[in-house]
Amino acid sequence: MVAFAAGLYSLEAIKRAAYALMARATISIDPSDAEVRCTIEPASGEDVAQLVRDFQREVLDQDLRLDVEAKTEPLRNMILGLAFSHLSQNG
Repeated sequence: MVAFAAGLYSLEAIKRAAYALMARATISIDPSDAEVRCTIEPASGEDVAQLVRDFQREVLDQDLRLDVEAKTEPLRNMILGLAFSHLSQNG
């Protein structure tokens, strides 16, 4: 079992990390007010300790990706808007 303090990582990041590892393990997610508990059941032949380390790394990676997505959303929307505005002017 792996436990993350509530608010340390987003629940979405934890879900994304579980999804990324689903070929190697089944991960049950149990959120509460204080923490998010994740139970890891390895697929055949997987080392539990390695899965825990990989899951922790993946949660951090996914959480940082979500931060970057949120911070760059206005810029991405502006670029898409400019790209599509040129298409509508030509059509």
